[in-house]
Amino acid sequence: MISIVLLNWNGKPFLADCLHSIRAQTYTDYDLLIIDDQSTDGSVAFLQHEFPEYRLIRNAEKLGYCGGANVGIRQTGGEYVLLMNPDVILKPNFIEDLLKYIIPQPRVGVATGKLLRFDGRTLDTTGQFLRRNLTPQERGYGEPDTGQYEQPGPVFSSCGAVVLYRRAMLDDIQIDGAVFDEAYFAFYEDLDIGWRAHVQGWQAYYVPTAVAYHYRGGGLTASSTQTTWIEHLPFMPKVSVFRKPPAIQRHIIKNRYLTLIKNASLKDIWHGLPAILKLEVMLWGYVVCVRPSLLSVLFHLCKLLPAALNKRKIIQAKRMVFERMNW
Repeated sequence: MISIVLLNWNGKPFLADCLHSIRAQTYTDYDLLIIDDQSTDGSVAFLQHEFPEYRLIRNAEKLGYCGGANVGIRQTGGEYVLLMNPDVILKPNFIEDLLKYIIPQPRVGVATGKLLRFDGRTLDTTGQFLRRNLTPQERGYGEPDTGQYEQPGPVFSSCGAVVLYRRAMLDDIQIDGAVFDEAYFAFYEDLDIGWRAHVQGWQAYYVPTAVAYHYRGGGLTASSTQTTWIEHLPFMPKVSVFRKPPAIQRHIIKNRYLTLIKNASLKDIWHGLPAILKLEVMLWGYVVCVRPSLLSVLFHLCKLLPAALNKRKIIQAKRMVFERMNW
């Protein structure tokens, strides 16, 4: 049996289609738990009226993706856990096809499918990989789907919009009873899980026949910021963090450093050093010139550093994979 944990925050426009796609799955041996993170858009009343058969937990305080995921994992008992956001619609064979690959391979702890945008033609992700600068790359992001990613195979990690985890892997990588690091709140947590799993000898796998549709961003799209002058400089590459509102930028910057502190080896840093330094100059140039309020992230990081270093000791003590990352 698998446990489906649906993490909702103001996702009412997407909930009906998402839940109907779960009901339509060819694999039916599942239980569904909905975690609502203090939505203010009427999501709870809608769920109670339209989908009363599903268990619903309303967080007493705002926990973000990470806290909500931890609640869901603790409150379910399936051998596999499917975490998903409401802005995802699954094709009927999605769960069944993921399980076909993950069940016979006991060291596969993460399984991901092909995510398309809602237009059904544009790729959203076919699995996560690491760039040289140690930031996550969603393979295929924004490309037209022309069949270029039709071969199943290993990936580094998975986008957290919808991902299947083996519970044995989640139990193995947990730290002090928590699978997801709640210092993150949201963003980068999917890469952190995949990286920690990789370090401890678990594998992630991409299954192209498991197809889902992802809106990406849900209710956040309307709050995206306008372009700034620094983005139009000829040497400045496009970086998605520049287009996010400041509250999200804070989490992305903070969580990038937490992920590196906990998971990256010195070989990883050394091999990617030129690309990492280029990103640092670009990022902090943007912060100083455009959004100096983000400098406060550094003070927040200082407070989190002792706990992050302690988590690093725990993670590195369990390290089973020592070779340098493939790029």
